[in-house]
Amino acid sequence: MTLINSVLNSILIYFSSFFRIPKKVEDKLVSLQRRFLWGGGPDKNKIAWIKWETVCLPKEKRGLGVKDINTFNLAMLGKWRWHLFHHEGQLWARVLKSKYGGWRGLDEATGSNKESLWWRDLKIAFQSTPQGEEFKKGIQWKVGNGDMIKFWKDEWIDGEASLVS
Repeated sequence: MTLINSVLNSILIYFSSFFRIPKKVEDKLVSLQRRFLWGGGPDKNKIAWIKWETVCLPKEKRGLGVKDINTFNLAMLGKWRWHLFHHEGQLWARVLKSKYGGWRGLDEATGSNKESLWWRDLKIAFQSTPQGEEFKKGIQWKVGNGDMIKFWKDEWIDGEASLVS
């Protein structure tokens, strides 16, 4: 298991922290992981004695601790939203705010073709996945001095529309 986690999964870290992994690539990587774990070769398959979902569970939950590629990819992309939210004053965050709307822009519908592939991947990860919805539920607002609040556009009650709509 250590070899799978340290070598095969480490290949993904850089790519998955910037882009959404295409489904075909994810399937191929999972296939390589399964073949490695069960000992099959390119021309023969071995019996999988445990469901892959169980293999991907943490060891504390009786799994083998192999990372689920899709969940890992979404977590890596989620770090961008977190960093945009917490480092809003830094130059890189100010550039993204001026170009795409910053962390608030991740919740808006896909705009024009001016958005980069990277930004569109981030938006898809947050708007159309259960993990993205869970991330939104985990955020709590503090009004503070009000410089981050958009009174008319923000949702004040969970699941309710903004005051404008």
